[in-house]
Amino acid sequence: MMKRKIIAAVSALCMAGTVYASAGNAVNAESAQLELTDKTTASQERIYCIASVSKMYSSLAVMQLVDEGKVELDAPVTKYLPDFKMDDERYKDITVRMLMNHTSGIPLGLPINHYLYDDVDSFVHDNTLDIVSGLRFKAAPGEYACYNNMGFMLMEHIVENVSGMSFTDYVRNNIASKIGADHTGTAWSLYAGDTGDTQVSLYRGSLPIEYPYEMAAGTGGIYATASDVANFGSAFFTGNDILLSDDAKTQMSTRWNDDVKYESYGLGWDFVEQVKYEKENIKVMGKGGDVPYMNSCLLVAPDEQISTAVLTAGNGSSQYAELMASALMDVVLEERGKAVSDLTPPEPEITDAIPNHYKKYEGLYCNGTFGIVGICRITFDDTTMYKEDLGTDNASPERFKITGDGGFVKVNDSGKMTSDREIVYFEEKDGKIFIRTELFAVSPGLGNTLYNMYTGEKMDENLISPSVQQSWDELSQTVFVTYNEKWTSQNYETPFYWIVTDQAFPGYILAKNSRGVTKAEKMTDEHHALFFTSIPSTANRDLYDVEITEQTYADKTSAISLNLSDGTRCRSVDSLPVFTAEISEIPLHSSEAAWYRIGTDMDGKSIVVERPDNSAVFVYNKFRELLYSTHIKDASNTIDLPPDGYIAFTGETGGSVKIFK
Repeated sequence: MMKRKIIAAVSALCMAGTVYASAGNAVNAESAQLELTDKTTASQERIYCIASVSKMYSSLAVMQLVDEGKVELDAPVTKYLPDFKMDDERYKDITVRMLMNHTSGIPLGLPINHYLYDDVDSFVHDNTLDIVSGLRFKAAPGEYACYNNMGFMLMEHIVENVSGMSFTDYVRNNIASKIGADHTGTAWSLYAGDTGDTQVSLYRGSLPIEYPYEMAAGTGGIYATASDVANFGSAFFTGNDILLSDDAKTQMSTRWNDDVKYESYGLGWDFVEQVKYEKENIKVMGKGGDVPYMNSCLLVAPDEQISTAVLTAGNGSSQYAELMASALMDVVLEERGKAVSDLTPPEPEITDAIPNHYKKYEGLYCNGTFGIVGICRITFDDTTMYKEDLGTDNASPERFKITGDGGFVKVNDSGKMTSDREIVYFEEKDGKIFIRTELFAVSPGLGNTLYNMYTGEKMDENLISPSVQQSWDELSQTVFVTYNEKWTSQNYETPFYWIVTDQAFPGYILAKNSRGVTKAEKMTDEHHALFFTSIPSTANRDLYDVEITEQTYADKTSAISLNLSDGTRCRSVDSLPVFTAEISEIPLHSSEAAWYRIGTDMDGKSIVVERPDNSAVFVYNKFRELLYSTHIKDASNTIDLPPDGYIAFTGETGGSVKIFK
């Protein structure tokens, strides 16, 4: 059974390589590009970005300083970062512990220029304090836990200020070197020279791409091999004092809140309890991570002395990496006579009639999971609850039947429960109405994952003037393109944003982008729409405000700019100049990409570009899909132009791109 599960997990991850267990207690897996040879060979262990598993390294670093008496978890952050300030005086209440367990109340996730192709740039590190200074709180410090990258960027600075060394040096000298992790570091330490075959190969579709670096080292920018990460996990074993005291490990593995209706964050850990293992009296802690092209998971059973790490490359997710790590964990436990079975989805009792008092829950809700939050309408008839997504192309509402415990379980067209057993509950807290969702994410052959989190909040009526509504309605469905990120930014692969208004939710907007992210904001005037949600969970992560301003661009034209509080600046595609056959040279500006709509005289034509090294070119079709990028390895200088598409030229001021027909 376990062998079948591992095979299924490997298939789900699209891995080609080896899965192996070390002679000790650490279990690890890695994927590598399949080498087509006439004999079977073991894949070389390669270096990956371990994404948000990096948070465990910054958390451990802080806890080492706690062990040394140099940091107090419940002391204010300002004690260790005197230059840390926010406009809201409540910033003084943020403690180090709040950064580590995601309860700081800081809204922002990651700023611009954090993920760069073949470029080691300190912009994010150098500007962290400035970026956070002007942010609004989404919750009072300590009020509830909501996943937050910015907190770990601040922890990176705490480590540096207290230790007197760079975060990179601290990780290498105080963590990696002590466990023999020779291939663990950051972009600053590992990729200064040619890494040859040690770094994992990455592809966009079938095309190899340059290696991207996560510049927010403390939150997602550690690079390592699978065995290095698994051995790092062994530092959390009970009785292992190589890196931490048992007291520090106990604090890290303590749930931030005892209420099971909330997510079970520890200090750095995504969860310190997992029902599947808890029912067998086995404690397992876990941390996953995702960046474009790479995914990761670390699971540790401290008392059983098992650490499993899975690193993958491709278009996967940390969810599959976690299932793989769990399958490896289960194999080792089974070998020790401790069989662990998957959870059995609940079989709630469906009742026939919905009591009238549920009518008070009808209305508009911001609703979603893991930071993707849209707007829906909830209504009831005598037997069914309907949830209709608004501002989308989804025509049919989802249907739910009431259960014996007052929840509502999703059903299909035949009235049968869906395989994921999604059950929603309405809960009233502090004068607000929230939706809480229990969900079994089922992966056939792999098992299932139980989620229990707050996912929605009933919206208040937003009374704004007709002129304010009209100003935003006029922008609805207007497409914008990012123009202010560095030429090496990965965000130019998906640079499109747009705003949606709808008469179904007056006074509100949906801000969407081509990465599939949706956010809800409340109109305040003709130029501003602000985040407003207070969902007490990770559904409320990575919030930003929206501003509309008038901007004069490098091409001397004036048009509106869509500005987000994460630093993103976007220009409407309607205002873009047309790329015609007469254009022979494009001047470059570091602060502004040169965007063009492809003119009719260039539809289906080809151009040849001659560009400086510190520049890039991107081409998109009319569906906003990336067709060409100079960050693809060995990209041709000859570029085919699609009909009704877009082309962007980015680079450092002083250079230019020459165009030949």
